[in-house]
Amino acid sequence: MAIAVPTVVAPPGTPTSTPVTESTTFDQRWAAWHAKGAAHDRAVRRKIAIAAPILLVVVAVVLYALLGR
Repeated sequence: MAIAVPTVVAPPGTPTSTPVTESTTFDQRWAAWHAKGAAHDRAVRRKIAIAAPILLVVVAVVLYALLGR
């Protein structure tokens, strides 16, 4: 009796960083670093804009349940 073993596909490895060529100047790398930081800031602000109101409502409900009665 043959047993069928499913093939497992390994997830792709970690993405490699963008290669820095010798032709990029310091100013180009600095601008790219700033753009990456700005994109991260926007992502964090977007997450906080969603999470903060939800957290405030949860805290208000808990405080009302504990102190309001």
